[in-house]
Amino acid sequence: MKERIDALSGASSKTAAGLRAVRIEDVQPLLQFPANPKSAKAGGASPTKAEFDALVDDVHKIWTFLAAQSMALQDRSKP
Repeated sequence: MKERIDALSGASSKTAAGLRAVRIEDVQPLLQFPANPKSAKAGGASPTKAEFDALVDDVHKIWTFLAAQSMALQDRSKP
């Protein structure tokens, strides 16, 4: 059991970092994602400015989340 706890906490040097548990605070932004994106399929052959801006907002939200996750993982993977 101690081996399992060490592996989940990342304290075990013989286990890969892939076995570490995820802390809820690391994925908190994911829990705040809206249920539906702002953007939708363009109504015509090309998107309107509003449709394009909504898509850009959605992509920025995703990018912000992924960047935060990347930094959190990098910080936690340092010895």
